[in-house]
Amino acid sequence: MKIEYLKDGNVVTLASARRTIKFPAIAQIEAYWHALRNGRLMPARGDVDPRGLGKNLTYAMILERIAPGHARIRLAGQHVSDVLSMEVRGMPLSALFTPDARHEMQEALESVFTTPAEVSLTLRSESNLFHKKLDAQLILLPLKDIHGNVTRVLGGFQVDGKLGRGPQRFTIRSLDIRPLTVAQTPEHKSCDAARRQKRDIARPGYWDIRGAPTSRSSGSDKPDVTRVDIRPTQAGQNRKGEGHIMRPSDTSGIPVPGMAELAASFHGASQPLRMNAPARPGGHLRLVKQD
Repeated sequence: MKIEYLKDGNVVTLASARRTIKFPAIAQIEAYWHALRNGRLMPARGDVDPRGLGKNLTYAMILERIAPGHARIRLAGQHVSDVLSMEVRGMPLSALFTPDARHEMQEALESVFTTPAEVSLTLRSESNLFHKKLDAQLILLPLKDIHGNVTRVLGGFQVDGKLGRGPQRFTIRSLDIRPLTVAQTPEHKSCDAARRQKRDIARPGYWDIRGAPTSRSSGSDKPDVTRVDIRPTQAGQNRKGEGHIMRPSDTSGIPVPGMAELAASFHGASQPLRMNAPARPGGHLRLVKQD
């Protein structure tokens, strides 16, 4: 049964509130990540400052993707090393899990990189002669690199209870995957429009008209380049007029001479391309009267 209650006018699950009380370091690491995010899809790796984590640094770690579903621990706090009773830097994240739980863990980890998404795992350790069962919480938060790709993860790992001697490994009790979304602000819409325009200019269907009579920058003898849209016009337009004369991609609307043959080649014509070719005289019929 799912139990909910109201907090500041928002509906909060009781399980989430219990996790916050039981694993306060995880809640603080997640809050720090959201503060770095600041309305973006995700923060960058360079935004993470260890000083911002404060006393929760001992529960934090940075993961690096090495293969689909696999990541190694680049940096880790002392608490994470105490769980395995060894230095964990350079070790795979799967070292914290039992063999039966690693496949599910790998799928969850891959969703962090590819979706991207926030992932929260509720764990429980194995019990044996030297260890009793302990509950733990693991959170995985994506970070982008300088190219905008998700290659790093800010993680938080906290065990509730006293750690025993020797390494401890965990099974997965529950898994929560939350895909990242961001509200489209005017700034985001402007950036998206600029990216789409840059993509359209780079793809086939645009032609460079070099040597156009435009102003040259000082200190350079190279002519400017005018981008011309040679994609076919809509089917409903008149083909007899300037339907085959493609216009520049700007708002001037001035037809570009010599683009008719270029447009014909776009439709699959076999004639060679010739820029600014002279117009050919039209053909005519001669009627001869015969007796």
